[in-house]
Order: sequence, then structure tokens, then C-alpha cells
Amino acid sequence: MYITKRKVKHKRTQQLDALARESGRCYSKVVSLVRKTFKKKGFWLSKGVIQKYMRHKKYTLHSQSVQACADSYFDCLKSFFQVRKSDPEAKPPKRTRKYFKVRWKSGAIRLKNGQLILSNGKGQDPVILENISEKPKYVEMHFKKGHYYFALVYKVDVPLKQETGPTVSVDMGEIHPIVSFNGERTTLYNGRFVRSIKRYREKIKTNFQAKMDRCEKRSRKWFRLLKAKRRTLEKLDAQLQDAEHKITSRFISDCQRAKADTIVIGDLNGIRKNIKYGKKVNQKLHQWAFSRIADKVRYKAELAGIKVVSESEAYTSQTCPKCGHRKKPSNRNYHCKHCDFKYHRDGVGAINLHRKVSGVINTPVSRDPGSPLGVRFNWHLSRLGLNPRKPAISK
Repeated sequence: MYITKRKVKHKRTQQLDALARESGRCYSKVVSLVRKTFKKKGFWLSKGVIQKYMRHKKYTLHSQSVQACADSYFDCLKSFFQVRKSDPEAKPPKRTRKYFKVRWKSGAIRLKNGQLILSNGKGQDPVILENISEKPKYVEMHFKKGHYYFALVYKVDVPLKQETGPTVSVDMGEIHPIVSFNGERTTLYNGRFVRSIKRYREKIKTNFQAKMDRCEKRSRKWFRLLKAKRRTLEKLDAQLQDAEHKITSRFISDCQRAKADTIVIGDLNGIRKNIKYGKKVNQKLHQWAFSRIADKVRYKAELAGIKVVSESEAYTSQTCPKCGHRKKPSNRNYHCKHCDFKYHRDGVGAINLHRKVSGVINTPVSRDPGSPLGVRFNWHLSRLGLNPRKPAISK
């Protein structure tokens, strides 16, 4: 797998601005060419045809960087084809870019005397990064907060563990981002703090927008408020990313402690389609970043040598594990009136997902799963053993 081992911050220069602008021109050409062909001819051009066509165009970029622009668009197009199977109203990527990220593949990268030399094609000055000891697989440049950042991506080979340990199922929720069950114990990873940051972020956006609406657009005060709004939202987004990383790192650490070899994640694609639960609940569901949690769990599990698979979550939170009766819970607790089984609703989903993978979904549970354990979020929450002073698990 590929991971970013290092990020290099670089000040904004005319050369880097020109590269980002040229990459945006190249990407926009790919977008317009594919869309116009489909609109006029009725078929989608393949990536090979586009890359062959782009070779005859003159861009002040390395040839592999031009191909990388096509790769980025066709990755988005591939996702569109997958989503279209469940959502016929999905739309293909169509937005063009004035500026776009620049990627240098292995053939455009040289390492010499601690300098990483990124080629921009014949007759163009290369980009040079200092104090680099190892050649990366590829380098990607993006712009953020007035600076350019170079992500150095390396290939890491991690052998998967033999399938001899337990399987851990994961039920993802809007309040509890991760609820796991390993066959014996249910663990709830509380995400109410993450939820509070999202709620505060929406209030900040509303307050700033109300102040900006009272100003003349593009005035000095309007730009000052816009700058303050972006700065505040960037801090809150960084807090969200940090919290999600800490929760997922703790979960993977618990899986390693349990010597798990497989993690089963519930597939939530299409869950937001046709939701009608009221204004507030709909807003929470649309802010639910389950894909970001799942992606973090996947790449961290792969680094730990744990296999990750997806499984449909259909009716897992509504089916009683004891008698099989189906009932839609109305609150956080599941209570089956047929057999008087009581348990946490997300815990029921994790248990049924585990039993579904094990092939015993219709078999009654043989024993009481026990009370679930809770992992409360705090700023020191991380992998086990790194912070013994502040235990995070509580009943």
C-alpha cells in the first residue's frame, strides 16, 4: 500500500503557481473532452485514449504529470459509475479547475546528494526539495493556507496475518462513529465530542455569513470577515481530523490487542438517499462523515496487517439477535417485546453484522453478550500503552 511518510512545506513562488495553473488547464481539458464526446457521441472515452491524445498537446509539465491529471479524473469517473448502480440520478464529475494539484511519478523523480529533483519536462526548470534521504514512489503538490505542500508518498509492503484470530465487526453510527464486536465483547467508541465540533462549526458558518451579508460584497470589511471565517473553519476541520485519527487509532490498537485478523465494516452506500427525518436529523445525517472514518480504518488496518472487508448492514440494527424478530428501535436502546432482549441499538447492529459474516444470522444467541464497554474521547486518546495515566475505557 502507499502512505504519506512526509510533508514538505514550501513558500509560494511564481514557478509553483505556474505549475498549478498548467495542471488545472490540463485537467480541465480532460474534463471537457470526455463530457463533450459523451454529449455528442453517446459513449465515454477510455483513459488510454485520453492519455494518448494528451501526449500530442504541449504543456509545461512532465509527461507523467500530464497523465496523472487524466488518472485523477478517471478515478472520479470510476466512482461515478459505481454510485450510478444504486443512484440513477448521480451526475458525473464536470467541474473544471483553474488550479489543480501536480503529481510527479517515479520517472520524473531523481534523488541526488540529499536533493529531490522533480522534473517538469524538457526545457523547464525542475523543482528541488532539500534534505530528502529516500526516493518516494510519487510526489504530490497541493496548496493550502498560502503555502504549497509536497506530500512524499512511499510504498509499504505489510504482510497480512494468517486467518487464525477473531473477526471484529464494525457498526458505524452518527453518534458513535465505531461500535465493534469481536464475538465476545461490544465496545462503543463515543463520538459526541466530534458531533459537538460539527454543530459548533455550523453555528460559526451561520454567524459569519450573517455578518458578511450585512456588508457590501467584496468590500474591505467583507474580505476581512471572509479571511476570519476561513481561518476559524480550518481550525475546526483540523480538530475534526485529529479526533477521527485518535478514535480510529485506538480502535486498531484494540484489534491488535485482541489479535484480530479481519475487520468487517458495514456498507453504508446510499444511506442518505431519500431520507426524510426532519430538518435537524437530516442535517446530522448529511454531516455524517462515515466514509472518512471507514477510509482511516482501512489504511491503518492494512498497516497493521489486518484484512478489511465490507458487508451490507441491511436490517442489522432492527433484527433481534436472540429470537430473530425484526423491530425498528425508536431510541438508543433496542428492546424486543417477543423475548424481552435488551441491548444498545448500535451494539445489536455490530453483533448481527458479526453473525452475518459468520453465517449464523438466523441462529439464536447462545449466551448473553454482556454489557458493552465505552471508550470516551479525550485529547490524549491514542493507541494503548502510550498514555497510561488517563485510561479511556469505562463502563
